[in-house]
Amino acid sequence: MTDVDSADGTLGECPQCGARIPESAVLIEYEDGDGTAAYADCPECSDVVKPE
Repeated sequence: MTDVDSADGTLGECPQCGARIPESAVLIEYEDGDGTAAYADCPECSDVVKPE
């Protein structure tokens, strides 16, 4: 699950390159069985990812 309301202003890390992904990179945010999740554009590798 991705916490889109994190205290440090990031969604988590890119599973491809490990870069921190800022909340401003969110492409889509949705509710799933575990809470809120999102897909975002990684600022380092430019892949669309689900931050971890």
